[in-house]
Amino acid sequence: MVTLVKALFRDIVWKGWLLLATWLICAYNTGDQPHPPPTLVAWYKKADHLFHLPNPTDATDSLALAAYREVIALGGKNGAAADSLLFHAHLNTGILLDVQTSYASAIRSYLQAQRIKQQHPQWSDSLLYEVAQHTGSAYYHLNNFDSASYFLLQAEALAQRFTRIPERERLYNDLGVLYYENGNYLQSRNYFTQALAIINKKPAKDATWVVNIENNVAAASYKLGQYQQAIAIYKTIYSQKAFTSQIFLNMGLAYKAMGNYQQALGWFHRVNTNTLPRVFNELAHTHLLLQHPDSTDYYLKRFAQSNSPNKAAPNSTYTGMYHLYRGDWLIQQQQYDAALQSLQQAIIVFSGHFNNTNVRANPAQFTGTFTSYRLFDALFKKATTFETLYKTTHSEAHLQTALDTYNSAIALLRFIEKSYDTDEAKLFLKNNNQQVYQNAVTVCLQLHALHPNKGYAQQAFVMAERNKASVMYSGVTEKGFRKLPGIDAGLVQQERNIKYNLARLSIRSDQTQDSAALVTLANEKAGFEIQLAQVQHALQQNSLYYQLKYQETYPRPDSLQQYLGRQQAVISFYATGNTLNVFVITRSGFKQTRIDSFSTIQQAITHWLTALQNPESGRRFKGAPWGRQLYRQLVQPLQALTAGATEWTIIPDNILYYLPFESLPAEAGDEPQTLLETTEISYQFSSRFIIAQAARKQSASTVIQTLAFAPFAEAGKPFPHPEYTFMQQLPASAEEIAHLPGLAFTNQQATKEQFLHHLQQYPVVHLATHAIADTGNSAASFIAFYPQSPQPTQDALYLEELYGLNMEGTQLVIISACETGHGQLVNSEGVLSLTRGFAYAGCASMVNSLWKADDAATAAILHQFQLYLQKGFTKAKALRQAKLDYLHSNALYKTPNYWAHLILTGDNQPLVQAVTWFRWLLVTGAVVAVLSGMIYYIKRRKKST
Repeated sequence: MVTLVKALFRDIVWKGWLLLATWLICAYNTGDQPHPPPTLVAWYKKADHLFHLPNPTDATDSLALAAYREVIALGGKNGAAADSLLFHAHLNTGILLDVQTSYASAIRSYLQAQRIKQQHPQWSDSLLYEVAQHTGSAYYHLNNFDSASYFLLQAEALAQRFTRIPERERLYNDLGVLYYENGNYLQSRNYFTQALAIINKKPAKDATWVVNIENNVAAASYKLGQYQQAIAIYKTIYSQKAFTSQIFLNMGLAYKAMGNYQQALGWFHRVNTNTLPRVFNELAHTHLLLQHPDSTDYYLKRFAQSNSPNKAAPNSTYTGMYHLYRGDWLIQQQQYDAALQSLQQAIIVFSGHFNNTNVRANPAQFTGTFTSYRLFDALFKKATTFETLYKTTHSEAHLQTALDTYNSAIALLRFIEKSYDTDEAKLFLKNNNQQVYQNAVTVCLQLHALHPNKGYAQQAFVMAERNKASVMYSGVTEKGFRKLPGIDAGLVQQERNIKYNLARLSIRSDQTQDSAALVTLANEKAGFEIQLAQVQHALQQNSLYYQLKYQETYPRPDSLQQYLGRQQAVISFYATGNTLNVFVITRSGFKQTRIDSFSTIQQAITHWLTALQNPESGRRFKGAPWGRQLYRQLVQPLQALTAGATEWTIIPDNILYYLPFESLPAEAGDEPQTLLETTEISYQFSSRFIIAQAARKQSASTVIQTLAFAPFAEAGKPFPHPEYTFMQQLPASAEEIAHLPGLAFTNQQATKEQFLHHLQQYPVVHLATHAIADTGNSAASFIAFYPQSPQPTQDALYLEELYGLNMEGTQLVIISACETGHGQLVNSEGVLSLTRGFAYAGCASMVNSLWKADDAATAAILHQFQLYLQKGFTKAKALRQAKLDYLHSNALYKTPNYWAHLILTGDNQPLVQAVTWFRWLLVTGAVVAVLSGMIYYIKRRKKST
């Protein structure tokens, strides 16, 4: 991933520098300075001439460096040099030292140039751009990622202020490399793509520079799993005979990532080891994956003993990879103690701040630092090694150290996740790092088995919950942080506009087949995502915002208990391999159990859902055998743990996200009651939402005002979508929203425009329409409104548009459209559904549909649901009672297929202040007391007269 700075530095970055330098010296007001003596000017002219030779050599560079140093020495002795000359002398000295890979000395020169500029505030700040950019690049080469990030982001901020700054592509390339190091491969590719776009717009572009950035694009692509795309780029570059060793290395890395190890070895062996000795690391690792321990050892030693002039410095990333791969090899040899020492060295290298060689010590603080994703790899490997040691030695200390190391790895992972700029990047990171959470929970529960009263089960619960819906929770809470004092409202609006544009580009990409158009849209998207990162970095300059964004608080079971009533239970599931862990919190206690053979439960759920989602009129419900199995394996353990609690809040995981628990049998037998008939059930994304929503102020009124839509009540309509071209009539939808207090739109009035216009004016939104859930591409999911134009974006509300809405004043969304709770499942984040989109927008709770169900049954249930809400029922109780009414009605079909699809997710508070019997008793008692007093007073007056 090296950017080949030495090969490109002189030919690319500094073309046209003489013109720029002349402009910088002449264009700025440098104040009244002494005229520099002829000798000093002569030295500067000589240095400047040598520096700008069209074909410099090491010899001419050395002469230029000596001349610049003479300028600096003369200026320092007599103070006669113009500061502008000294500024450029220090800057160019740094560049020459950079070319020689003397990065520490180069940084000292750059910082001296910066100090000179700071002494002259009247000079344009644009002078600091190249200082910051080169300083950041030099710090990167020293593996000091914190300082590299600081200066490169400073350069990016200056580039935003001064739009005519040259060589912006080099900054974008460096930022791309930095994001790559951070594991944010999506943003990394964005920066590389934008750098390439800038170069391609130039009339005389440098082919070598183009090849270098294309190589970086390919590297980011293979990290994203787009192997064939990466290999195609590499082959194109190779055909041009450019950077052959670097391309050979990268081709090998791509094939290794694909699992094609023999092909990878073939490419690695073509690399020139004198120029790229780090290939020995990759040869060693590939042989390790092939179970060739002797070859692994051989190539690791070759890297360690390499005498190449370009040998990696002791603190370089490649040295860190050597220690990491050596640790892997030692583990394979069952030399665990030596492996831990090697892994500790890798941690020290990748951290940059942590230097404790004790293998039981771990870095603990990441806030405020730039973090390498490779550090996470090393910590995770170390934790698993301690786990392995525990299995062989049964030493409890090893198990505790494994847990401590997992905690460090998870803290790092959470920090990295928060530092990413887009949800897409966060979800990619999350989807590829579930094993660390699962291992940590498993270790916690192993320690709990050894020490049942030491709080390890509670710690396991917290570990699991900190991973649940973390991306959504961060998005929701950060919206609140935008309202902090001192936050620039213009930045917030700019962020909102960028997200809107990104949503529109995603929609257009989903509906475009033309490859050229897709490339254009991808480039536009990359540009907006870079702008989004820039805005978010600007927001983080507010210290309180930064502190709140990166703080980590998770509710423990005892902190949740205060929010629960006597009949309430929170049931949280967490899957680890073939085990389903169950945590139950009630007002009186906390319990935990494990259900083994989770794979058989998954199979039973799959069959159960198939039966639910495929009703056949006039035929018997076919899910009974699977229902009996799920009762034994799942429901019965829950009933035992909840100890009679009748109000359940379920936090699902894995396939359980798709399961309506109320449809399951509540007892054994051939015709059992369902959980609907015994238990009030609602769902939550994570325990953190329970506490957040308990703190949310919701004003209950006497009447619920509802904004309602039924666009297809009268007739089906052609729809402007490339795949879903017609929306069927929903004849019962008009009756579903009839007579609701508030504002209702039907048929041609029920447009997306009306929805967006009135959205923030009503506490309840009711959508009786069609929805499409795309499980392969969640961004393509949408809710349909009445079609008015040939453009689907005008009549469909897409998931990514939902994310950008402000629905903080909305207490409930009722979406009776089919499949609104369906979508792509992301590990522990949940289903990327339209329901999640409404929650992300700030809505407190949602009633949604898990599958396409009977229109009439849905309308009947939701009509009753609204009536019970008006009576002051909690949302879960209102929905349950509406379903029970349907079961007790004269409806022809009453199996779970017809009513179990509607579930409540989110806050369960009532929307109307109910008048309870106790309040009636108080009011009646007060009236009686007043009347009695009046009667007594009247009688006394009569007696007195």
